[in-house]
Amino acid sequence: MRLKLPLHKYDEAGRVKPPWLLFVCLCFLARGIVVFIASLSFRQDGGLLLSIFYPVKSQFYLSLFTAIPAILTLFFLGFRERIWKAQLGMCYLSLPIVLAYLLISDLLIQLYILRAQHFAFAWPTALTLCCVLLLGWYLVTSKHMRIMLADWRLNS
Repeated sequence: MRLKLPLHKYDEAGRVKPPWLLFVCLCFLARGIVVFIASLSFRQDGGLLLSIFYPVKSQFYLSLFTAIPAILTLFFLGFRERIWKAQLGMCYLSLPIVLAYLLISDLLIQLYILRAQHFAFAWPTALTLCCVLLLGWYLVTSKHMRIMLADWRLNS
């Protein structure tokens, strides 16, 4: 049997490991929590960092709808060996739906922020929107993701 990916992309059980860009994507989608934690570390004005990324507080609260599922997905991917050993691997069948929800909701939040700024150009918003589109393009076209999802479907 010929392997579809290089050997280092498989774990000890013979399952395809998630690509490292998936972890980067999920960390990026969890940036609301990361920005919140970083703003807590500033002694002078923690709200300044939040206002750079989220000019209106309601936009920050909306970003938590994306950040919390992204953190939970990171935990599920991090503990995948324990989940496979507990015979709960079928919970990974919903991974494409969760990723689609995360990307679409983050894209909608960014468009909402742009609309609130009256479509005025701002670097943080432009970079965030560009990164969301690039990560979405990667997840849709990634050969590694397609092979991983097919392999995990077979093993569940």
